[in-house]
Amino acid sequence: MVYFLCVILSVITIILSARLYLFQKSLIEINEGLTEIIGQNIDTNALLTVSSGNRQIRRLALQLNRQLAALRKEHLRYENGDRELKEAITNISHDLRTPLTAICGYLDLLQKEFEFVPSDTAQNRYDRGVPSKALRYLEIIRNRTEAMKQLTAELFRYSVALSEKETRPVTLSLNKVLEECLISFYAELEQRSITPVIKTPEETVLRTLDAFSLKRIFNNIISNAVKYSDGDLRVELASDGVITFSNKTDRLTPVTTAQLFDRFFTVETITASPSDICAENAVQKPDYGVESSTGLGLSIAKLLTERMGGFIGAEYKDGELHITVQFP
Repeated sequence: MVYFLCVILSVITIILSARLYLFQKSLIEINEGLTEIIGQNIDTNALLTVSSGNRQIRRLALQLNRQLAALRKEHLRYENGDRELKEAITNISHDLRTPLTAICGYLDLLQKEFEFVPSDTAQNRYDRGVPSKALRYLEIIRNRTEAMKQLTAELFRYSVALSEKETRPVTLSLNKVLEECLISFYAELEQRSITPVIKTPEETVLRTLDAFSLKRIFNNIISNAVKYSDGDLRVELASDGVITFSNKTDRLTPVTTAQLFDRFFTVETITASPSDICAENAVQKPDYGVESSTGLGLSIAKLLTERMGGFIGAEYKDGELHITVQFP
């Protein structure tokens, strides 16, 4: 009797072990299938398949396949919407260029109408009957038009940055690229009477990155610093690849600093007063030869940095803005 009980228990154990093995095998098949479909290409129409004949396992696979189909549908909608947005930005920026170019041409003609002879001074033109307000408004229109041209150019660059997801990484020196970018801003820095303080390690810091994207990141950050610095700029490259750009500014707060990488966010947005919008009361600011802000420069820098696996962040502390870029 005991012998038969042992035999029966052995058979039951074998059956349960076999079922457990098939159950584990089915779970492994489901896990590997999901990893392959989601991890590699969600756009494929591949379905989960299981070798188990268990009804519950097959029902689970069926439900997962339905969810995958819904996920593919939503992913396709996102891709189409993202593509349409990029095309719309490109088309809008392209369509704006033609009328803006015409406006600039007519502004040049209008300016020439006010210039009687090359030796005329502004005061002479006023004395000859040219309204002072007309000249003032003309200059305001020209500045706003140039800002619009810059915005359309940045919109186009932003759409290109969104579209070009492939990078061409090469081994390069962060020291050298940073130095080249700073040199390219020599004229702007000199006009603003900014003498940058640069600190780099003696050893060469090498990283495998896309050269064009890296230069664009550095240029956008330096351009932002030149526009809004209160007269200083410090750039420090650490041996671990961390680059810090620091400058004093009284136009930010810790809250607004967190918005610096948002699209179309500008310092002018938070500092402009209602009177600045009215041309009658517009205050002319010094022209340092620096392009007007569009609010896209730092957002492009963030996009390109994260695309190459890096980190970018901003901190406002004790009246200073610190923008940090790191490539592991």
